Amino acid sequence: MLDIFATDPEAKAQREEREEKAQRAQRPSFDFQLRSGMLMGRQPISLKQWRFITPKSATAEHLKELFGGTITEAANGDLAVDTETNAVEVIIDASKVESKLIQWADGLPVHECDGVVFLSPEDDKGKPCGCPKLLDERKEKAKQRRGPKPNIVLPLRLAQDQELGLGKYTATAWSFAEDFPYTMKRLAEIDGEAYCILRLEHIEYKTKAGEKREFVKPVLDVISSFQEAMAEDPEPDA
Repeated sequence: MLDIFATDPEAKAQREEREEKAQRAQRPSFDFQLRSGMLMGRQPISLKQWRFITPKSATAEHLKELFGGTITEAANGDLAVDTETNAVEVIIDASKVESKLIQWADGLPVHECDGVVFLSPEDDKGKPCGCPKLLDERKEKAKQRRGPKPNIVLPLRLAQDQELGLGKYTATAWSFAEDFPYTMKRLAEIDGEAYCILRLEHIEYKTKAGEKREFVKPVLDVISSFQEAMAEDPEPDA
């Protein structure tokens, strides 16, 4: 096979960088996004029910019909649908899922890695990223804004109405990242698209000092292949 870059690795690296940028530019635009949190003033808060963000008023109205709730204006000028549900049936293609660790500064990624090696920029790609080996240390550095945190993008469609188009959920919680390898293993066992439940689980516990603590954990339950799910759900009688 023709390989004109075999003796010119620098030209090959430049060409691969252009290809990667082209692929990023071709990534699909999303008709809606799911959010498990929001800003209250400058304070981020977790939500117990799903929030949808969409630029389309018709989509917002339809989402309200499906999941209840209210429609308001989001901070970015789009529409926000604060639903009355903590669980949404979704269709996911495992091959479209993206996962990495990212540290942001001034709205730009300054550190992108897979936990072991850098994923960008091109000059550093494949080199050790220097992240701590222990999970607790990774979390602490991220909390101090001295290290990257999870960025797992799930492109999806709504099982209840696929005509609403392509949406996504971006998970940044460490709890979701800890489950992620096992979730992907389950998705890999599915032939084709998977039928899943994306839910917000409310967790309560007490510390050793007896103090009550609570948080909301996003969870992706992989149920079956979407084809199987449709076969088990017969059409309603006319």
